[in-house]
Amino acid sequence: MAICIHCKVDIGQAKRCPLCGTAAGGENPDKPTMAGLYDRAASAKPDARAKRMVGLETISVSLAIAALSVAVIDLLGDFRMNWAWYPLASIALAWLLVGPVVLLPKKPAIFLPVQILSVFGFLLALDAIDGQLNWSWQLGLPIAAAAFAMIAMAVFMSMKAKRRGVNVFAFALLAVAGFCIALEGFAAMYKGGVFRLAWSSITASAIIPVAAFLLYAHYRLTKNATLKKLFHL
Repeated sequence: MAICIHCKVDIGQAKRCPLCGTAAGGENPDKPTMAGLYDRAASAKPDARAKRMVGLETISVSLAIAALSVAVIDLLGDFRMNWAWYPLASIALAWLLVGPVVLLPKKPAIFLPVQILSVFGFLLALDAIDGQLNWSWQLGLPIAAAAFAMIAMAVFMSMKAKRRGVNVFAFALLAVAGFCIALEGFAAMYKGGVFRLAWSSITASAIIPVAAFLLYAHYRLTKNATLKKLFHL
């Protein structure tokens, strides 16, 4: 057993103290080596997980304070929870959207499904606050599903592209056009039971040609040397 004369800890069979770098023989106890200083700094520096936990705790405490304040203000009226359920549901959604990302930033396969299910649950909760489900199944959930589907399509096409440039904007525009059609279609079905399009078709007819030109510019013009010089691409 060897004791570091500088840190007064048992270093076992090590040749140097892992804390300060002092040799087992005790040389230069007042002047730690660079290796010892590096080890000490590394041990003192909090790891990434500890930082994420601190961030998650800060977010959780902040949202909890907001939720408590909302509940107390609502209870001050007639000692019953009335309108506070709506902001409380929104606060819960905020935590479910941010918390998993902070805790598992490199695992989208985990936090993305949690976020999607959280949005669906939030819509159901808003609809159920008054005691019955009305618009969530026929309107809220289909529109949310359409939004997620269009986002997933744009992201998937962008990730599959060998070269990324203006084609990413084209994919985003196509997703917007598709969402507008789905939005009006589901709203029309909710109101009259018929999938009918009006303004969304006009919007899509204006967006799709722009997206088509961006795709053409990305996959055709930028490959042609003559056209590159002509259009300064």
